[in-house]
Amino acid sequence: MEILFLVAVLTTAGFAFVNGFHDAGVTVGNAVRSRALSPRIALLMAGTFNFVGALMGQGVALTVAENTITLPHEPHRLLLVIVAGLGGAVAWGIVTYIAALPVSSTYTLVGGLLGAGLVYGAVADFSNVVVRLILPLLIAPVVVLVMSALVTLVVTRLAENAAPKPLFRNARAADAIVTGILALGHGVQDAQKSAAILMIAVLAYQGIDFVDGESTDVTWPVRLLIAAALALGTVTSGWRVMRTVAVRLVSLDPLKSVLANGVAATATLAAAFAVAVPVSIVYSVTAANVGTQFSGRRGVVRLRFLLPIVATALLAIPVPALLSAGFAWILLVAGV
Repeated sequence: MEILFLVAVLTTAGFAFVNGFHDAGVTVGNAVRSRALSPRIALLMAGTFNFVGALMGQGVALTVAENTITLPHEPHRLLLVIVAGLGGAVAWGIVTYIAALPVSSTYTLVGGLLGAGLVYGAVADFSNVVVRLILPLLIAPVVVLVMSALVTLVVTRLAENAAPKPLFRNARAADAIVTGILALGHGVQDAQKSAAILMIAVLAYQGIDFVDGESTDVTWPVRLLIAAALALGTVTSGWRVMRTVAVRLVSLDPLKSVLANGVAATATLAAAFAVAVPVSIVYSVTAANVGTQFSGRRGVVRLRFLLPIVATALLAIPVPALLSAGFAWILLVAGV
């Protein structure tokens, strides 16, 4: 039991690390692309704000914990679901990073837990999963895209007579600030999801039953561990996914960069604090970038990059579910 619990802790921390590593390039990509921040400063700033954001609140954590699946009450089986479920999510995160494609950590988390949980006899309230988790994840990018297009239309009309050099200089300065806010939102959203799962593992190890969220207050040691793992993944991140979202997919100038980041940051923080629902920071930024292309000059959306992103998004729940179900079946057959 002790070894299994340790593996569950390491797997959850590993998921948070991969989450930060995978998403950091998207979080700061626009600012680096527009030269608002240097790559090194951008990642250090994002890591710092990720850490701070991870310690703020737990509304999203409770939403994820209470609305994914009804986990097995037997502690051993519950820990196996977490290990197999997050193992599948981590595997899909690594594959998509190598392919330079953005993917939502929340999609992969939900898919992984569903796949592994069903193998071990967990019960999924699919109507609740759809309403509280999947619908917000699907609707948010559409809302962000529309908001981004409208904001870009208004701002570009207001700034159409402004001199480009001072306009872009001010936009870069604003983008540096907005990127910090976006990184804060990333920490608030993504760390809480991992913290919720780790807290459930801790409760299982302690023999405390998780019922209706009554015992799900996330303790500070859990928050700090997940915050550190997310921040470490962020500061060590690469740029493969960033190039897809901020360079190849669209054409961004400094003004469009700050507008896209501003809309994505607003949506992320509003979802976390106003309605406590998870949204994908990756797809919010991607949708915001696309939205800026419908207004102003030189707008372009390259379908050869957009279509694989959309396909990956559609597969981001079923593929981790299948991978995690496979891992869970192997553990079950092996008698672990």
